[in-house]
Amino acid sequence: MSDSFVNPSRRPRRLLPASLAVAVALGFATTSVAPARAAEADDEVVLPSRVANSIQRTLNALDRAERRIEDGRYPGARRSLSAVSADILRANRAGTNQLTAVPPLDDEGDPVESTAGPDSVVAVLTLEQTAVTRLAGMLDGLTGHPLVVSLVGAGISTGQTSRDQMLNAVIGLDPEGAGADYADGMADTLDGYTDEVANLTESLQTDQLSAPSQAVVSSALAGSQAAEAKVTAAFGGGE
Repeated sequence: MSDSFVNPSRRPRRLLPASLAVAVALGFATTSVAPARAAEADDEVVLPSRVANSIQRTLNALDRAERRIEDGRYPGARRSLSAVSADILRANRAGTNQLTAVPPLDDEGDPVESTAGPDSVVAVLTLEQTAVTRLAGMLDGLTGHPLVVSLVGAGISTGQTSRDQMLNAVIGLDPEGAGADYADGMADTLDGYTDEVANLTESLQTDQLSAPSQAVVSSALAGSQAAEAKVTAAFGGGE
């Protein structure tokens, strides 16, 4: 279902209102149920509420940071960028918790079939791909505001570091056991890593970047290339 994932533009862009952000930007529904299930009729994915809400908060914070940088409201941008880092961590924790969440029982005491773990992990990894490229895009033409640049770099680092931890957790699952449920979804994220690397490469080649911004994007590119290689090695044989 890779077509439902974000292919983030390197350039900053504003998202739809919060109520639609997750569903449109990430291809997942914001409605939550326990357990989360893929809708059989149209393949719409329903995420646990804590995962959906934390993703939405992160997207909103990214949107605010972009607007404030575009408008030259740098104190507000710094607050929004700090919120981005915090919200990325919140989303990552919510998604990681679904790796080990115990499914509820039905009326007969049997575990209810649930895709909450794989769906949540893919949604959060897709969010982190989006965050990395959108944050890097905020640096284009930004000069004279070293604290803003530093906070953009911190957001990217947070996204890549927390993502790496989640990837390690998923890759560490038994591929013949719990890990089998994640294989197809993880394979579908590969195009997102390729796009992320391409966006950051283009940023270094064409954007108007200060020396500190170049350092941030160069570091981000190295992290993105490492993530792409890791996921390709583990799941590159998937459909």
